[in-house]
Amino acid sequence: MVSNGVKSLIFQLKTGAIVASVQKWTPASLIDGRELDDGLGIVLLNRPILLEKQYFTSLWNGAKVRVAVDGGTNRWVDFVKGNINGENQLKPPDLVTGDFDSCNQEAMAYVEQLKCTNGFLCLTQQIVHTPDQNATDFTKSLKVLKSHGYDGQINRVLALCESSGRLDQIMANLNTLFLAGAILPRTDVYLRSSNSLSWLLQPGEHCIDIPQRLVNERIWCSLIPIGQGCLCRTEGLKWNLDGSRPLQFGSIVSTSNTYSSNRVRIVTDGSLLWSMGTTPKDM
Repeated sequence: MVSNGVKSLIFQLKTGAIVASVQKWTPASLIDGRELDDGLGIVLLNRPILLEKQYFTSLWNGAKVRVAVDGGTNRWVDFVKGNINGENQLKPPDLVTGDFDSCNQEAMAYVEQLKCTNGFLCLTQQIVHTPDQNATDFTKSLKVLKSHGYDGQINRVLALCESSGRLDQIMANLNTLFLAGAILPRTDVYLRSSNSLSWLLQPGEHCIDIPQRLVNERIWCSLIPIGQGCLCRTEGLKWNLDGSRPLQFGSIVSTSNTYSSNRVRIVTDGSLLWSMGTTPKDM
């Protein structure tokens, strides 16, 4: 049975009628690391840090709260030690959390001593053990942000990871995007790799401001239905969707798309993973 609300949205999709509430997205600061607001939380997952050094440093130091997740602590320590005077440039993590099956003792000891010796003192640093095996460390890190009172201080969480490696871990990260709304309902959660930025679009209308550089360089973008199919209508893409065919696996998905405008409008009756390239190297 299709609800009246969904029927109305499908009608709007097919006719092009305007949806009353529009969620606006301005990802430029997360792409270039400049002009960050003070409501950003950084979550470092257990993947190599392949981001450009200055970009990573700006993001990390400019965040309201910095979280190293399990083996992500090893990655942070490796990054610091691999850069001259790195410990004097990067603030230490505010939270170190996970089941700690990947974080080694050397990395943990290094982070703990930075609490006292780093140029950026982190007097509130906490180590939070989360042994529950029914959730990933990424999901649990969002719960730790809430339990430690950061849910009222942040409006965005940027999880630093990579979209290569184990497929099951990549899918688990995507699953956390679905879970995030219930954990941090007023906080947008993004995945940032060395060459892309991704987040979940919930049913409704969305307006995404695209940095002009990405438009000029014809950088890729994609709309992927995950979990179930959906009807979707778009404007501002080179290959727009008109809502006449459902996006779903076994039918069509929108990958390797690009932009015809620096503003993309998307109306959807189901959840969609929006992903956008940030560098031209994969074109």
